[in-house]
Amino acid sequence: MSSIVAASSFTANLFKSTIAYGLFGWNKLSHSGDTDTADESLTFLSDPVILSELRTFLKDGDKLNRLSDDAVVKICRQVEFFYTEGNLNQEEMVSLTKSLVDQSLWYLPLMDKAASPEPEISACKVPKVRFGKTELNISIVTCGGMRLQFSWMPDTVPIAPNRTTVLDSAPQQNLKNCIKSCLAIGINHFETARFYGSSEYQFVEALHELMQEGVMKREDFIFQTKLIPRKEEKFLKLWNATWDNVGEKLGYIDLLGIHAVHKINRALEESIAVCERLKREGKIRHIGFSTHGTSEQIMNLINTEKFEYINIHEHFFGSYHGSGTPDTLGGEGNLACVKRALELDMGVFQISPVDKGGKLFRPSKDCALTIGKDLTPIGLALLHGWKNIGFHTASIGIHGQSDLDEVMGAVKMMALSNQGKIDLQNILDGATGRLESRAENKLGKEWMEKGLLNLPSCFDEATDGIALGHILWMYNLLECYGMYEYCHDRYISLVGTQWNKKKSFKENADAMPAANVGRSYDESIDLTKALENHYNPSLALERIKKVHEWLSPSEPMSDEEIEKRGWKKGYNLTVWDDMPGILDSRATKNIVLQNLTGGRMGIVGTGPGNLVKSGALQFREVISKE
Repeated sequence: MSSIVAASSFTANLFKSTIAYGLFGWNKLSHSGDTDTADESLTFLSDPVILSELRTFLKDGDKLNRLSDDAVVKICRQVEFFYTEGNLNQEEMVSLTKSLVDQSLWYLPLMDKAASPEPEISACKVPKVRFGKTELNISIVTCGGMRLQFSWMPDTVPIAPNRTTVLDSAPQQNLKNCIKSCLAIGINHFETARFYGSSEYQFVEALHELMQEGVMKREDFIFQTKLIPRKEEKFLKLWNATWDNVGEKLGYIDLLGIHAVHKINRALEESIAVCERLKREGKIRHIGFSTHGTSEQIMNLINTEKFEYINIHEHFFGSYHGSGTPDTLGGEGNLACVKRALELDMGVFQISPVDKGGKLFRPSKDCALTIGKDLTPIGLALLHGWKNIGFHTASIGIHGQSDLDEVMGAVKMMALSNQGKIDLQNILDGATGRLESRAENKLGKEWMEKGLLNLPSCFDEATDGIALGHILWMYNLLECYGMYEYCHDRYISLVGTQWNKKKSFKENADAMPAANVGRSYDESIDLTKALENHYNPSLALERIKKVHEWLSPSEPMSDEEIEKRGWKKGYNLTVWDDMPGILDSRATKNIVLQNLTGGRMGIVGTGPGNLVKSGALQFREVISKE
């Protein structure tokens, strides 16, 4: 009976909301954030020594008022975490807090046209490097376009919001402000895709307006968009939609990526042929590809030598989809692929080191504490990619200006290292060394050296599509660093992969989504042959089963359950929900509801709201009191 009542209530609400959309248009409050108030835990301010030091420090130069609300909340959450979990003394706590405040403030003069930044500050702008054979001078940080847009609904779908609504919205103003901030600090590369909802045309419009306003010229920035591979006719249809967005306003596309490529087939070959024709016509300058495939597939794509650049996953904590898959050279993961791309002088772009590289804006307790107080998890991800792997640029999916704080903290460390003021490599090696030692202590040297080797990928029939090495990679992250939230997100994507047992292996494998290859563990499949070359097949199978037990439920474990397993959460730098909402395996229904009802159902209340404002106010009031 209760389910019938709930269904009737939902239908009535849907009808009412749809009518309201037709009469009054898109809900203006849909991106105005939450209405709740926060009660941030600020026990570190109960320490009189710390409080006194911070009052003096923050009042000097009006630092407290210069900090954004977002920055204040992020700083408080990190300081509170180290105060309660980090075993730091008062002097170390004060030093940490000052460092985090400085990280959020030092680069702000670069964004103030009326100010004249000191030469030392200007020298710490985001540097640029040669992007391989493209010869483009690209910033080592890329502004990624997956978290700034109005909606995830593709702009060619009939129920998508009209462009007037989108371009006269809070998300569009936020996006434009973020682009201006990026340009001011030296970021010149903006990356989006045809299927990032409204992102592509929103970026084009903002960049076009900034050119018209005289903020920059066309040659001052690099624009990348991406199209999924299709046979010629369908690929041209996608291209035409993109060119309608871009052509008149930007004139050309610097980097056109073939999106989510994982295999060489007719669709890819025909897509490349179209791109080469467009390049000859001057509509695009350079052709590359982005990939979420297995390492073997990626190596094969690189070795075609058809591409000038690659967007790829490779991070300290693994290679995301490529983790645990054979690399053709006796190893696993994407590091060998990155090295091969560099050998061929390709531009090499790191996909999402902060999010897909470990969800490091919400690190686990063990991850954050092992890295230590001298380097944030985000800083480690970026610096490891630039200095230890060799990426030319790293994509950061910012959702607001304060997301640049941790990025610019890493950039400043690079600059100070270049000036001989800090030994950055020693700091970085110390953090990675502690992480590696922890892993060996938890799982043993032999497992850490061999545990992900000699395993077939999900495209080997012996696996029946199960992503064996990938699942064991998640086991390592859980047991070594307690990265439950990140691993649960990843595993649920595998659970969502459709597998029809009435169809052949090839039919199922061919149907796997290009952006999410592989499926979760299936107890009905005999994996004896698949695991026969692993150094310890029985242990590998045991650990695969454990991961499935821990991560397969769609509803995440409670914080109490996580903590019982020793996987305690650290701190959370998410201060408000991304404007378009969270994209996960459960988002499709909410995206449709949002667009049917004009932001009245489904995804609602995104963007900055009362929660972050009230949280920041708590801190400001305590500091301001005498």
